[in-house]
Amino acid sequence: MLRWVHGLFALVALATIVALVVLWPRPDPVPGPGTGAPTPSGLPLPSPPEPSATTPSAPGTGGPSDPASTPDPTCTAVGTDRLVVLTFNIHGGLGGGGLNLERVAQEIEAWDADVVLLQEVDRFRARSGFVDQPTWLGTRLDMNVVFGRNVVRAPERQGAPRSEYGTAVLTTLPVRRWDNRLLPRRPGQEQRGLLRAVVELDGRPLDVYNTHLQHTRGGIRIAQLRAIRRMVRASPHPFLLGGDLNATPDSPAMGVAYTFAEDPWPVVGEGPGLTVPPRVPRRRIDYVLHSDPLVPTSAQVFQSAISDHRAVRVAFDVPRAGCGR
Repeated sequence: MLRWVHGLFALVALATIVALVVLWPRPDPVPGPGTGAPTPSGLPLPSPPEPSATTPSAPGTGGPSDPASTPDPTCTAVGTDRLVVLTFNIHGGLGGGGLNLERVAQEIEAWDADVVLLQEVDRFRARSGFVDQPTWLGTRLDMNVVFGRNVVRAPERQGAPRSEYGTAVLTTLPVRRWDNRLLPRRPGQEQRGLLRAVVELDGRPLDVYNTHLQHTRGGIRIAQLRAIRRMVRASPHPFLLGGDLNATPDSPAMGVAYTFAEDPWPVVGEGPGLTVPPRVPRRRIDYVLHSDPLVPTSAQVFQSAISDHRAVRVAFDVPRAGCGR
């Protein structure tokens, strides 16, 4: 009888343990990274907090910080910067009445640009009174200046520095760095170059390129623009490219330019944009081209009392930092 009672108690204890194991609530499983797995009860796990403005998110995910799916609320608040760019072949400051660099400065001043691209700029040349023109203009206009020398010759008078000829960039913006690279040429042709100034706009870098392409033989202009395309594409920055390209809009050379830069004239230009000859112009050969995200808002030409070219002035809206960039 006692043995039977002990067996009954053992059977009850075993049944109790089994029931506890089966019916005791188990913890929810933790989902793997990015799985979003639901709990066994069918309710979703609590969502992680939304990333802050400094937390990166995967591109193209459509999440809260993906600018492709949801407009950045700070973009509207931050707005855009206005940038005015001028390209001007100054012909060494020589007009019908002789050298008049002060008049060149007055014209640049009147056209009120943030970035000025100059071609046919002299340093220490007899024809322009041995003046260091880029330094003189930078001082006169209170602008930062860089000079790209493409042609260097022996001194033109005893005791003078070597004479130089090339392009210059004047700007009211800070210049982070700059360089000048020589472009392809054929024997007997004048050396041309691509001057780059990396300027700072609203704390961001912007590449400013200035060039003066070969005025004879269209084939070499194609080679020069192909070289410029390689140089421009090597930089991650947005850019401006301007100068005296010595090519009309429908030329094969400009066909190369249009593969990597945009021409604002068909969008916002006033009139046909003809720049040479200066009094009754028949051709458009001076340009300010650009990349995204610059948005052109106006483009004009201005007649000069000195130069054998008209100047080209283009205004842009540039999205500030934080606007989907």
